Amino acid sequence: MERIKLTGLDHPVLGRLEPHDTLSGVLATSRQLGDVQLEIWVDPDGGPLDDALRLAASTIPKLAELDARCRALIAADLLASYNTDWRFGQVARADGAMEEFEKPELTEAEFAAKLSPTSLQVTGASLIEFWYSDGEMFWGHSVGLTSFTGLALTDVHVQMFGLLPVSWTPA
Repeated sequence: MERIKLTGLDHPVLGRLEPHDTLSGVLATSRQLGDVQLEIWVDPDGGPLDDALRLAASTIPKLAELDARCRALIAADLLASYNTDWRFGQVARADGAMEEFEKPELTEAEFAAKLSPTSLQVTGASLIEFWYSDGEMFWGHSVGLTSFTGLALTDVHVQMFGLLPVSWTPA
């Protein structure tokens, strides 16, 4: 599918949107969410731009609530993996020897609190993705939640994205 070239525009709720620096056919803006500046990307994905803008605008008054719900859903999905696998491992010391480590076990609330929102991606009329930095629980992977039902968050997929550092091996 060929992407259309979008130009900047002013939106009454989203504010000024500019073409994304590297993603063709995507508009970008940002909003303050807690103590972070959340990037917001709007991608019509071949559909009407107005549909994607409408969905993006509907997220703005609910950002804090959506963030809390996404963190809880991510914690419910990934907490067991962190507590049983990712909190254990080895790191290379300066002398080249490997050293075992064990991070503390976390509760769902502690896990969710370690996530830090980085971006909200709105695609078409019904898809939203919240992305988070992982608070070093998963060695710098990004953690994302995709909702195929927009703000309803009833059909979701949780994922991690990133590469393992060379100095890490699972226990």
